[in-house]
Formats: sequence, C-alpha cells, structure tokens
Amino acid sequence: MVTKQMRPPPQTRRVRISNILASVVLLGFFYFLFNITTSRLAQDINAAQQQFIAPQRTGKPPEVLPDDLIYKSARTVFVIPEYKLIFFTFPKVACSEWKRMFMRINGNQNWCKIRGFDAHDPKNNKILTLSDYPTEIATAMMTSPKWTRAAIVREPKERVLSAFLDKAVKEHYYVKHCCEKIPDEDDKKTCIDNEKDFKSFITFVNKYPKECFDVHWEAQVAKIDSKWWSYIDFVGHQDNLVEDAKTLLKFLTSTKDDVPGRSAWERYGAKGWGNDNELCEKRPNAFLVENSSTHKLDTGSRLMEWYTPETEKLVEKYWSVEWEQKVADFPKITLFPDEN
Repeated sequence: MVTKQMRPPPQTRRVRISNILASVVLLGFFYFLFNITTSRLAQDINAAQQQFIAPQRTGKPPEVLPDDLIYKSARTVFVIPEYKLIFFTFPKVACSEWKRMFMRINGNQNWCKIRGFDAHDPKNNKILTLSDYPTEIATAMMTSPKWTRAAIVREPKERVLSAFLDKAVKEHYYVKHCCEKIPDEDDKKTCIDNEKDFKSFITFVNKYPKECFDVHWEAQVAKIDSKWWSYIDFVGHQDNLVEDAKTLLKFLTSTKDDVPGRSAWERYGAKGWGNDNELCEKRPNAFLVENSSTHKLDTGSRLMEWYTPETEKLVEKYWSVEWEQKVADFPKITLFPDEN
C-alpha cells in the first residue's frame, strides 16, 4: 500500500519561503561587508607598500667596508635581529623614542625611564649596532631582501632650527662645542656674544666646519654613504611621524613571537607606553602619539618666528646636500617666495 505524501499547508510553505529569502538577503549582506572589508584592507596594504621604496639597484651589490659611515657610526645604525630590521637614527629626529622602542623589544627593563637614565649611552640601551657584526655579515644584512632597512628623516630647515633652539637658545651647548673652539679671537667673541642669534649660528657652524662639527646640525644624508641610500627600503618623515612609525612597525613580524603573524606594532607599539615606575613618563597612548619629552620644542610652528629670507637662503645653501638625495624625498618648503 502506497502512503500518500502530505503537502504542508500554504501558510507553512510561505514561512519557509520567507526564511529562505531572509537567509539569502543576510548572506548577501555579509558578502557585501566582506567585499568592503577586503577592499579597504587591500587599499591599506597598497598604501603601506607604496611607502616602501622600489629598489633602484643595478650591478653588483656594494660591500660594507670598515671605513663606511654606516659602519663607523656605531651609535646611529641599530640592528634588531628578531625583526630583521636595520634602523638609521638621526639626532633631532625622535631618536630617543626609537631607542626606547628597541630597548622594549629587546626586553630591556629600563626602556621607559627618563629621570637619571641616559638612553643614548650604549652601556644603558644595549642595542646592537651594525658594527657589532663582521663586515661580511653586515654586507649580507644590508643587501638581503629578507632584511628591512629603514630611516625616519626630518625636513632640513625645521631640523636646523630645532638644533639651534635646543643647543643655543635653551642650552649653552653651542658655545661650548663651537664658539669656544674657534681659533680667531674676534670671531670667537662674536660667536659667543651672538649665541642666540640664528643667522650667527648658521654662519659660524659653516665657517668653521671642523671646529664646529656636531651631529645635531650635521646634514642627515651625510651620515649614510651614498652607495647605501638605494638599499634603504623605507623612509618616513618627522612631519608624519606617528603614521609612518605605525606603517613600518605593522610591516614587521617575528618568527619568535608566541602569536603567529602579529606585527611589531600590535605587540609593542599600540599599547603599553604608560608605566607605573616613578622614573618613567606616564603615556597612556600608543608609541609616539604622546611625546612629553622635556626637549620637545614644537619647532615646525616656529619657522616663521625665527627664519628670515636671508637665513632661509643660507640654510638652503649650506645644507643643499639634503635636498639632493632623492631617496630621502625631502619636501622643498619655501617660507619666503621670491617676489620676482
């Protein structure tokens, strides 16, 4: 005997159809969100990749030699093996903050201290430098695509003014490290008497380059050999410091991290910059978002206060090498456009 299959009543069929339609709409909505999310992610990745420099390298790769600037300047070229990072620092370009970041990555418990602690002292920061490696190994790291070479630079006019405000106006560093070393007695007296005059500062540090040489006002590009500039993968800028730092740190990952695929930004940059240690600054925000360092001078907003058409031309003349290095990609800021 064949049992006749009962069809569900019309009302039940309508409910099932409604449920099916609702499921289709919901799936469509999630598909739409997925497309938007992946599209935005792709845009973010593309923007980050554009920040990294397309290599312009031809011929045989150079070798690191004992006399190379990047090898001799042991305190400015830092190596973070865990993230395969070589980082070039420059005075007056947040170098103190980067050293604290690297100390934190390395597990140095003193990374957050600012009172009674000198993070610039290699004995304190204990950060590896390129010269800690044999030249053959240093060459491999400087040329290998597995390593990232990065630098953060600062607009030259702003950096020169920052050095002047910090070392001449705020401190007597400039007198001690320049004026008092000048051999000509008349120039020495003029230099000391005009310690806080910006034009005088520009004039004497360039008139006496040997006696007045100092890393705080030395051209940034002069600290890296010309043969190595094309091997720098990432160049960030002080005027976009937080975002550029974030972009770089998001790119870096470690095979030693307990969380696979986690970036250095997520691990060290996004949080944890506030500390209860009484010797530390209290920074509740992410890396570089809140810089309460005692030497912060807000130089960018003071350019028009200190520069004149004459001093602008002098800086463009004496620090011209900065703008000649295309990899550094310094913007050409004109404070006083020619009227002609």
